[in-house]
Amino acid sequence: MGDTMKILRYIFIVNILFFNLFTIVYSEDNKENKESNEKKGFRSVLDNRFFSIGLFSSADSIKTTVNIEFGFKIMKYNNFQIKSYTAVTGSKIYDDSPQMYQLGLMQKFTFGGDDEYKGEISISRYGFAFFSFGFLSFDPDKSGKFLFASPYYWEVGGGAGFNINVSKHVGIVLEFGGGLHLVPDGKELGYPAKINKAGFGRMSIGGRYYF
Repeated sequence: MGDTMKILRYIFIVNILFFNLFTIVYSEDNKENKESNEKKGFRSVLDNRFFSIGLFSSADSIKTTVNIEFGFKIMKYNNFQIKSYTAVTGSKIYDDSPQMYQLGLMQKFTFGGDDEYKGEISISRYGFAFFSFGFLSFDPDKSGKFLFASPYYWEVGGGAGFNINVSKHVGIVLEFGGGLHLVPDGKELGYPAKINKAGFGRMSIGGRYYF
């Protein structure tokens, strides 16, 4: 659990640092340009897409997943913005065994166009990069094990997404991407080849509620 807590602290610190950094940069820029009405340079992230809670369903070549995510905007420069999303993920690996589940945590950053809702339906596009880690509910023989015991799994990847802004508070999201799934020393331990350094493609659909 010690390694898990270190990773959780790292994710928390990264989010706080990004948020503080770009808030400070924007504040300084705003002081210098407060007399101007032109929306150029760094802009306030406190629009109607600043904070969100999302629910997603994902399917890839290894598993199906349900994600509950929490996100916020960390930078807005002209029409470009960066967002941070942290999600709790629960997955079922494609197999007949009822024991093959995963529970994980994913950190994702998106880079794309302005998605602020302006009174009509619009579509914003973005690219994203993510990494995740988590726990396996099964031993190499597919029997159950204590969820939080080693080994763990890791993922890294990226892709592209579309945010369909249907109202001030609601957005529908489609994402397409892929990456690498890894169980360290999984081959030596006897875990299935499909989860040891296995590439995957993934499609996700879901919604976000914005504050």
